[in-house]
Amino acid sequence: MNDQVCHCGWTKRTTYHGLRVHQGMKGCTPKGMRIPQSEQPRFSHKPSYNEPQIKIEEPFEDHFKSSVFETPQRSHQTTELEDSRARQVLDFSIGGQQTPNLSDMNVQVCHCGWTKYTTYHGLRVHQGKMGCTPKGMRIPQNEQFRFSHKLSYNEPQIKIEEPFEDHFKSSVFETPHRSRLTTELEDSRARRVLDFSIGGQQAKQEKLKAHLQQQIHIREHKMAEVRSSVTDCKASLDAEWLEVNNFFSDIIKVVEDARQKALQPLEERRRKVKRDTQDLLQKLQREIDVLKKAIDETNKNPDLEASLLTGLNDSNWKNVHVDTSLSFGTLRATTSTMMKQIHKELDKLSPIELRRITKFAVDVKLDPTTAHQSLEISDNGKKVRDGGKMSRDPDSPQRFNMFGSILGLNRLSSGRAYWEVEVSKKTGWDLGVARCDANRKGKLSINPDNGYWATVHYEDQKYAALMTPPVSLSLKRKPQKVGVFVDYEEGLVSFYDVTSQSHIYSFTECLFGGEILPYFSPHLKQNEKNSNPLIISAVQKQQ
Repeated sequence: MNDQVCHCGWTKRTTYHGLRVHQGMKGCTPKGMRIPQSEQPRFSHKPSYNEPQIKIEEPFEDHFKSSVFETPQRSHQTTELEDSRARQVLDFSIGGQQTPNLSDMNVQVCHCGWTKYTTYHGLRVHQGKMGCTPKGMRIPQNEQFRFSHKLSYNEPQIKIEEPFEDHFKSSVFETPHRSRLTTELEDSRARRVLDFSIGGQQAKQEKLKAHLQQQIHIREHKMAEVRSSVTDCKASLDAEWLEVNNFFSDIIKVVEDARQKALQPLEERRRKVKRDTQDLLQKLQREIDVLKKAIDETNKNPDLEASLLTGLNDSNWKNVHVDTSLSFGTLRATTSTMMKQIHKELDKLSPIELRRITKFAVDVKLDPTTAHQSLEISDNGKKVRDGGKMSRDPDSPQRFNMFGSILGLNRLSSGRAYWEVEVSKKTGWDLGVARCDANRKGKLSINPDNGYWATVHYEDQKYAALMTPPVSLSLKRKPQKVGVFVDYEEGLVSFYDVTSQSHIYSFTECLFGGEILPYFSPHLKQNEKNSNPLIISAVQKQQ
């Protein structure tokens, strides 16, 4: 037994048979090929640790052509024979492929740590199998110098100073000692290639971070909008609070003035009654004192007459009394005056209300399927008037068949809504809201009990709220544009003269009981009067 060494690098102290078993199992020689034991000296070497240290004096190129374990004493003929057989083994080790040109072979080094004396193709095969470069990525061959090292035959000759056993553990093709600069350069370039392998992941992460940053920016912008909106709302609420507070302060002042005015005569009557009572009682007391004195005098002189003693006339007290009647007439007059002043103050509230309710403006359009057959409707669904003749549109359950009326398309079942209608040059009209299921056939009774909340203008000068019975309205001037406001939850339908910014009438505590719709009637024209249309106009927000 001696130390058997295979050309693959394997070494073990065993027999020649053990070497052959290793070569068969590991494929170090092609199947069926036998290397005579006499030829094995070039694959095995019993090292002597007392041997002189090996020095390679010839150029590295010459030593490379010979066995790396060859001693200096070998003949040139033996060296050529071993080179020939080594090339045969190399052919088998690369799968029977054509032996590459030795001038194309280098020590190829991969950034994963793998190293081998082979061609650039061999390095790329390794990198493809081991995944050392991303799929589809190609490193140009001219960039591979940082992964390979071509042996320079002019480099300083290698001297093996350590025992042979230590050198055998290292790569037999290890290059001479590299400079620190070269090592740092190769490390830097290796890191760059590693960056390529993770570049896709980093790009994905950067894209994700950019997307998340954009989402943060959107939310921060929305937070700023909310804060600004709240600030504006607070300022608006403060202004409205002052206006409403001032309004009620004025109303309270009117009521307080009326209270003081109503109480003043009562206080005066109270003081007068007290004063008259005191005067009367004092006068009576004086006469009582006179009478008592007369009694004393009578006791002294019985012949005196009572009338001479007192000088009093009993008939003076028959008509004496204190006036305790109440002043109902004065209270009624004061209350009437107070109500006039309150209505005057209420008119001041209308501009405040209009500024608030115009924010709930909706785009109302007319529903032709509900229109009476005599009505003409504009193409944009904003104008309606009496056409003077019946159309050919077929009758239907939702169409008015006797009253010249029409409904809007906008259904309201919650919230608030506001719209405005031009009524200039009209001698008659109806405006308001109607419940969806309200009756539309025959002679209608327009009032809340039948699902209608509306005001009416008739005979060119008269106005009324269609209650049961109707409530006559007194307007200072003829409206040119009427605003209609609905608060479904509050049960409120209010009408305003938009031009004069005054309140016309309000239905309160309305029980709608379902969806409601805008209601219109332009009234029939008479002798070409009232021929102008009702026009649903755009709402201009109040300042």
